[in-house]
Amino acid sequence: MHSLMKKVSAATFFLFIMAFLVIAGDTFTAEKETTKKSGSKEGIQWTSYDVGLKRAKKEDKHVFIDFSTKWCGWCKKMDKETFSDPKVIEILNNDFIPVKVDGDSKRELDIDGYKITEKNLTAREFGVRGYPTFWFLKPDGTKLGAINGYKPTNIMLDALMFVKEYKYDSTRTQQQPPDKKEKK
Repeated sequence: MHSLMKKVSAATFFLFIMAFLVIAGDTFTAEKETTKKSGSKEGIQWTSYDVGLKRAKKEDKHVFIDFSTKWCGWCKKMDKETFSDPKVIEILNNDFIPVKVDGDSKRELDIDGYKITEKNLTAREFGVRGYPTFWFLKPDGTKLGAINGYKPTNIMLDALMFVKEYKYDSTRTQQQPPDKKEKK
């Protein structure tokens, strides 16, 4: 009888701990999401692809696209390490239109009347075969190129500066956007 009571007590204790962990986990997740939403100005201001293209043309900024998925471990590492770096955040928010596309999402985008899911955009329009993949677009939406895989902060900063300063365009005499050239 005594050993049965010990087993019941142990089982009750185990259930209590499990319930506590579930409740604590839900509270932590809720706090984390609230912080993410309310503190979003401190992070990258991601937007959807269709909205990002319109903004890029209007604001004359390059587009940076992060193709990722929820299950991608390297994508999570990018978010946690590289995309949390203050310099990366500043450059993406100030000098680019940062776009995040979920390569598994069936969410429909409307690109000037052309309807496509994020999943089909990823595979058909950009040919993404692995995650994460990062594409750079000119302000008019023209594709510049992609880099694949996890990139530490220093490599990502180099890539962002290369595009930001128009170093990809060897025909330019000054590495500034056309409307920002100095007038003589």
